[in-house]
Amino acid sequence: MTSSHPTAMPLLIGIITAAVTAFGLTGYGFSAIGRGGRGAVARGGAALGGALAAVAYVWGLMSLFLDESGTAQACRNANPSLYGQVSGYSVSYLPPALDCRMSSGGSYLAAYPASSRP
Repeated sequence: MTSSHPTAMPLLIGIITAAVTAFGLTGYGFSAIGRGGRGAVARGGAALGGALAAVAYVWGLMSLFLDESGTAQACRNANPSLYGQVSGYSVSYLPPALDCRMSSGGSYLAAYPASSRP
């Protein structure tokens, strides 16, 4: 069985970048709301919404990073009846997901954030 799952470095870079972005947007959002003025609540709310999106992305990457170490087990748990046909793995960063590729040419999702399940 071949594996094309990512190394830890791209995942860690993505996690750190998204976490720093979330932290910066949170600080900007609360300071914009605190300063007041015209449109302050809208700007602050937009920044806080962006921070929430960055946190959700970090959560998805963390889930993918943790599932990467148990790739075979993730494929087995996702669909036990198809696990015998798995020939490799592939990873998507946008959105974060782990696919199990089958020898017949198809694939099925094994790991992805719970809120985006099909």
